[in-house]
Amino acid sequence: MAESGLVAIAKKEFFDHLRSRKFLVILGILLIVVIVGILNGVSDYHAKVQEYNSLQQLVPPSSEYYSILPEQMKLPPTVLIIFYRMSTLFTVIGGILGIAMGFDLITKEKESRSLKILLAHPVYRDEVINGKALGGAAAIALALGIVLILSMATLLIIGIVPTGSEFLLILFFSAVTFLFIFTYFAIGLLMSTVCEESGKSLIYTLIVFMILGSLLPTVVSSPFVTDSIIGPMPEMPQVLTDQMMTWTDKANQTQDAAVVKNQNHDAWDNYDRQIREHGDRQVQLRDIQYLFSPDKNYEKITTVLTSPSMTRYLLYATTVEGPVQRIDNEGRDMSVFILYLPKITFDFSGILALIWGNVVALLVLPSVFFGVAYVRFMRMDIR
Repeated sequence: MAESGLVAIAKKEFFDHLRSRKFLVILGILLIVVIVGILNGVSDYHAKVQEYNSLQQLVPPSSEYYSILPEQMKLPPTVLIIFYRMSTLFTVIGGILGIAMGFDLITKEKESRSLKILLAHPVYRDEVINGKALGGAAAIALALGIVLILSMATLLIIGIVPTGSEFLLILFFSAVTFLFIFTYFAIGLLMSTVCEESGKSLIYTLIVFMILGSLLPTVVSSPFVTDSIIGPMPEMPQVLTDQMMTWTDKANQTQDAAVVKNQNHDAWDNYDRQIREHGDRQVQLRDIQYLFSPDKNYEKITTVLTSPSMTRYLLYATTVEGPVQRIDNEGRDMSVFILYLPKITFDFSGILALIWGNVVALLVLPSVFFGVAYVRFMRMDIR
C-alpha cells in the first residue's frame, strides 16, 4: 500500500532535520542545558537534603512547634529541583531553538522554487503544511527524548533514583517543554508562510518572540498598568502610620509587628484585609498575563511542578515598600515592608488547580499559530 502524501512529506521533513547541521547544533545545545542543569541541580538537591535533615532533628514532627512551621518547610526535598534548574535554562533558549527549527520551512521552498514543483505532484496543500509541521514536531520530540534519557541515566549513575510519582512528573515536565518549544516552532512556521524570504521570516519571528517573552510581561507588570487595572496599593491609615513611627525601642528599631498590632486592632484588621484583596487582584492579573506569554506560562508550570516549595515566593510573593518611609539618625533605612503570600495547598489537587489553565493555554497557543499558518498556506498564491 502506497503511503499517503502526508506521511511521505512528514518522513522527508523529519529525516531532513536529522541530517541537517542545524539539528545537530540544537541537540548539542540541549545537551549542554542538561549538563549545566544537572550540575547545579544536584548541588541544590544535596544542600536541601542536608537542610531538611537538620530541620527534622531540630524540630521533629512530634514537636509542638512542628505544626506552626510553614508548609513548604515540611516538604521533603525532591529530585525535581534538578529539572527546575533545567527549566530556567529552557525558558531562555527553548523559544530560540523552536524558532530555528521553523522559521525557514516554507521560505526555503519559495527561494529555491521547489514549492511550485512539489505542489505539481499529486499531493494536497494541506498535506504539505501538515507534513512539515509533523516532521518538525517529531524532530523536536526526538531531541527532547534523547535529552530525557540521558538525564535519567545520569541521575541513576550518580545514585539519585526518582520515585514513581516523580518520574511521572518528569514525563509531564518533558511534555510541557515540548509544547513550549513547539509554540515558537509554530510561530516560525507562520512567519515562514507570510514572508517571501528566510531573513525577513527570522526577523519577524524574533520580534514576536521578544514581544511575547519580554515586552508583554514587562508592560503588564509595570506599576502604571497594574495601578490602572487593579487600583493603587492601599495606603496605611494615618493612625497606623503614627503608631509605627512612635513605637520604637531604645535602639531606634521598629518593634515587633505582633506587639505593635496590639493597639488599633480594627484599623490593622481593615488594612490587612485591603492588602490581601489588592494582592489577590495582583495575582489574578499576573495569572492572566501568563496565559498570553509562552515564556511566563512555561515558567509557572515548571516551577509549580518541579519546585512547589518555592512557588509562593517565585510566582506570588508581592513585596510592598513604603507604607512608612523613614531613615534613622544613623542613616539606616527603617522603611516598612509588607510581604503578601496567598495560601497555597501543596498536594496534587492544589498544584493542579494552579496550573490547569496554563496547561490549556500552552496547548491552545501553538494550535492558534499553526491554524493561522495553515489558513495562510492554503490561500497562498504560488507562481
